[in-house]
Amino acid sequence: MRKLVLAVLAVLAGLTLLSVPSTAQAARSAKALVSCPGDKTETGDGIAVKVYYVPYGSGCQVNHVQAWSASGSKYGHFNLFGPYGWSDNSPTKSWGWGEPYNSYPWVVAWSGHLWCAKFYDGNNQPVTGNICVTI
Repeated sequence: MRKLVLAVLAVLAGLTLLSVPSTAQAARSAKALVSCPGDKTETGDGIAVKVYYVPYGSGCQVNHVQAWSASGSKYGHFNLFGPYGWSDNSPTKSWGWGEPYNSYPWVVAWSGHLWCAKFYDGNNQPVTGNICVTI
């Protein structure tokens, strides 16, 4: 009888351990956003980047990123990039002031993630630094 009671207790203890979330899961949940900021914009080096956040589960998702010239026309291309290796390049062309390049990453957003834009000239040489938005 004693062995049976010990066996039942061991099974119950094992089931209890299965229901406890791992440290990694708990840490990731703590990073999730309770509410999304809607959109955020950062301007610098003559360009602007705008990130649109939408609710996704208990956090946010980035569904739209824009970059544009904030100081006159520019010839070249935008490189947009963010977490998880996401990157997108615009066509190389003449970009008028305020003419946006739009990209749609649909990537989950966590606090501290950087969403950036950089402008390159027609010879693929950087014209600006990284202009980044974060939550």
